[in-house]
Amino acid sequence: MARLSGVKPGDMEFSWMERFDVSIYNAVSTEQLRGLRDRMFFELRPSLFDDVTDWNRCMNEAHDRLIAGTIALAEQTLRLEGYGTPPVPYAFLAVGSAGRMEQTLWSDQDNAIVFAEPPPDQRGEAETYFRQLAERVFEWLQAAGYPPCPGNVLCTNPQWRKTKAEWGDMLKEWISDPEWESVRYLLMIADMRCLYGDRQLADELRGEYRSLTTDNPALFEHMLQNTLHHKITLGVLGNIITERYGQDAGSFDVKYGAYIPLVNGIRLLALVNGITASSTLERLDALESNNAYPAELIERWREAFVIALELRSMAQHEKNGDIYSSRGMLDPETLTKTNKRRLKRCLRAGSGLQQAVGRTVQKIIEAVPKKRGGSA
Repeated sequence: MARLSGVKPGDMEFSWMERFDVSIYNAVSTEQLRGLRDRMFFELRPSLFDDVTDWNRCMNEAHDRLIAGTIALAEQTLRLEGYGTPPVPYAFLAVGSAGRMEQTLWSDQDNAIVFAEPPPDQRGEAETYFRQLAERVFEWLQAAGYPPCPGNVLCTNPQWRKTKAEWGDMLKEWISDPEWESVRYLLMIADMRCLYGDRQLADELRGEYRSLTTDNPALFEHMLQNTLHHKITLGVLGNIITERYGQDAGSFDVKYGAYIPLVNGIRLLALVNGITASSTLERLDALESNNAYPAELIERWREAFVIALELRSMAQHEKNGDIYSSRGMLDPETLTKTNKRRLKRCLRAGSGLQQAVGRTVQKIIEAVPKKRGGSA
């Protein structure tokens, strides 16, 4: 297991998290949320922890608490402004790295809202309420240092704020017309997790998603193309491939050259094996429990993912005003010889993973009955 130098999480995390919870509960302004975000950045620096998986868990629990506290504050504010309480049950959903519980200290916002079908005469009221809620949450999370998703996968976007029935219709539309962007969204939904609100709504939506993907195995061919879009950046001679041009010349893209290919490959293996877990490590555990692949192979993928997770936490980052951000770049010259060897081991395992994903999906594609005329 990868290790970071410092103290064990058990030495500090519970007392710190308890104090953090109290501070969130008492927060009444965006300035206080901003302060909590800065405090989290300072308290949860990777160098403080021995084990990267413990650090990742503790950090993402802190993210969850801060975001959930922001949503609760937004609800309270809307009530004081005369909008009342939520007119129907709803779930605030995390997708992307937040859904997988793999956020960094500088992650952006990736979220959505699903709400129950309101009575016809309350439809307008419900839409207004959840639009207002989404705007408050978005603005306050941005004020707290979470930049918006560049792809606009946000609860403020009506496409990502719908009733459960509308979500179901959108999923069916994406599956019936699997263009690149639609497939990208479908893969993001696989990472969906209820962060606040009615968990049952989220579970029902996840169940519908699973049924739709299982009933359409031909979809996995499109998912494979998207999954393998980002290749492991390992040269034919086993060398680390770095950026050749621009401001990042000489740097290694740890996010898209190692971490994302591993995440994408393991996610697709989980999908084709009917696994509903949203985090990468949980997916690997489930694949191992199901005996889907040899245990030693899964352990190799697990080690590679943990290495990528650790190196991703070391990527260059910056603070522009109130916003934390990172391009996911790492200067190989700053790595120790041991970490360079580990990175190469990670990349070799990732390359093998991508080959295994291709073989797995190809077998599924070959087993899909052909339509008349010979087209798939």
